[in-house]
Amino acid sequence: MRTEPAPAAKPTVVLDPKATVIRRDRHGGVKVRLPDGTTVHRVRLVEAFPVTRRRRFVVLLDRDGQEIGILRNPKHLDPESEEVARTALDRSYFLSRIKSIERVEDRYGIVTWHVTTDRGPRVFEVRSRSESVWWLGSSRLLIKDAHGNRYEIPSLAKLDARSRTLAELHI
Repeated sequence: MRTEPAPAAKPTVVLDPKATVIRRDRHGGVKVRLPDGTTVHRVRLVEAFPVTRRRRFVVLLDRDGQEIGILRNPKHLDPESEEVARTALDRSYFLSRIKSIERVEDRYGIVTWHVTTDRGPRVFEVRSRSESVWWLGSSRLLIKDAHGNRYEIPSLAKLDARSRTLAELHI
């Protein structure tokens, strides 16, 4: 049986932030004028390393999810472009920080967390601990709920004793 070689990967284009312009279109979507003058509509911005290097590398994807290029350090964009990029990324990477854990219920393998966050009280479900809870250091945790929302415990050690015990029992 003969197999075809995999198509060669398209090289990543590193975009010059000083020559890239990001704006909102009249429908509220994101459009980008690339350094070569091409304008791409319905662009989605994605952080390459959302946990370890926030806002350092931003990938631009077209409406089909194909990579347009990567911005290294979007802080070098013009102020309006930086604001549009920051707002788009904030919407994509909404992250609540857990300040305390009120209670945790485990029923039939679904764990329901009742917490207080920096954005107020929240209740969320986690279906698989092994696929939904990540250690990001010796005391920092990231929890992804059943709907894809992310919650961070910046320091397990800094939680009150009751919250810390509840977290340790369910992670």
